Amino acid sequence: MKYIEMAFHKVCLLMFLVEIVLCEKVFKSVPVTVKAYENDTVLLPCYTDNTEGDIRVRWYKNGSLLADSRDPNLLLPLRARMFANFSLQLEGLLPPDTADYTCEVIRPEPWGPIRQTHSIQVQYPPTVRTVPDDGFLEVKKGEYVDIGCETTGSPIPIVTWKKNGEQMALLEHRSRIRFRAEHRLLAGVYECTASNGVGDAVTAAITVVIQDAPVVSTERSFVHTAVGLRAALAARLEFAIPAARTAWYRDGRPVRTDDRIVQMVRDNVHQLIFRSVRRPDLGNYTFRAENKLGMADVAFKLTGVPNVASFKVEPALNKATSTSFTLIWEVDSYSTIIEYHLWLRPYYGRLSTPEPDAFTTEPPANLWSKIVVPGDSTDGPIHSATYTVRGLTPSTVYEAIVTSRNWFGWSKPSAVLHFATEPGVGRTLPSTSEYTDITPILEEIVPQEAYNITQAHVFERLNELSNGARETPFSAAIFVVLTFIILVE
Repeated sequence: MKYIEMAFHKVCLLMFLVEIVLCEKVFKSVPVTVKAYENDTVLLPCYTDNTEGDIRVRWYKNGSLLADSRDPNLLLPLRARMFANFSLQLEGLLPPDTADYTCEVIRPEPWGPIRQTHSIQVQYPPTVRTVPDDGFLEVKKGEYVDIGCETTGSPIPIVTWKKNGEQMALLEHRSRIRFRAEHRLLAGVYECTASNGVGDAVTAAITVVIQDAPVVSTERSFVHTAVGLRAALAARLEFAIPAARTAWYRDGRPVRTDDRIVQMVRDNVHQLIFRSVRRPDLGNYTFRAENKLGMADVAFKLTGVPNVASFKVEPALNKATSTSFTLIWEVDSYSTIIEYHLWLRPYYGRLSTPEPDAFTTEPPANLWSKIVVPGDSTDGPIHSATYTVRGLTPSTVYEAIVTSRNWFGWSKPSAVLHFATEPGVGRTLPSTSEYTDITPILEEIVPQEAYNITQAHVFERLNELSNGARETPFSAAIFVVLTFIILVE
């Protein structure tokens, strides 16, 4: 039995070798892979040795019969032609012509058929179809965004993405993007670009809209004015999908408009305009925007109190000695400034402790001191003040803030000014100081979140504090410091 199996394998191997030899003898052509472009013409060879006798040739496209040299009734496609030497010509190539083409030679008995296969790859530029088809997708916040670009082309196109014109750093080239709409900023125009080196790259865009609650803001929530002047409260509606209902309120009640008080909207900026301010107009206002997903508002204070004072940092005017320093500031106020409160204290920078991890609950010893500076008799709108502080300690860094009062009340505190006195005789500035010269430095307060309504109450408390500052200067100073901490944080 073992010998029979061995003989059988030898016969099979011999038949295989004979088939190869005969194939090589019959075919004078070799298999080819043709990469061509649209509208090109391709000739596929099927050259045989006609000395073997009468033969019959058939051509197949991906296994389907395409032509037969012995069957005149089998009509070739209009763009195909078989020559007398059995080669096949295809002209005006189209993308569907990409296929394997097999030439089959059928020989008379006892010879069996032999085959030779060629390939055609029609290369053509890419095309793109967006998903969804209309290139627009709107979802609610928290839902999933599923967008894509279905491409065609040969070779297979490479897809890259941009969002609002900026390249997206994806880990791989993909035709589909899926993510959760966790924030409205994920909305925008997503562009996919497909390229394969054939022709020009093509681009398609998909606009993604994410529904969310309104977002409002303002550049000025504290608006200084005076009776008889024109004033405007302006709020910007940054975002609202679906569209928001908007309204202005005064102390919780809708504002009544007329020829003197009007509402205007332009480029998403909503304005409440007072053509001529009257004293009853002064107070707190709120702009509110609301849709089915939420509400946002921003608080305003229309007031006649002075604007925030601004220290002037001019070395030629800020004269310093070992025990004195000249401060200069300006403030906008349409009414006469009655008085200023100048607050001073030594500035020690970062408190040092013996050990890095040491912790203490002891309050710093440098409490604020208040100096009352008289105002002026002018009506403004710009008021200037100069004051020389005396009795200071040599070689010491100080910080100062100033508030202003007119007939309507007290302003908010100014930015903090750091300055230093000259060294005394035989003394130098302390090595622990963060300042190496006596140039005054302004430390700006972090701007408030305009849409945080609670800060309006902080400003009201500051005004109440300033009105009673004469009776309790030190407790008032402590509250001012705490308020500064609230605003900065």
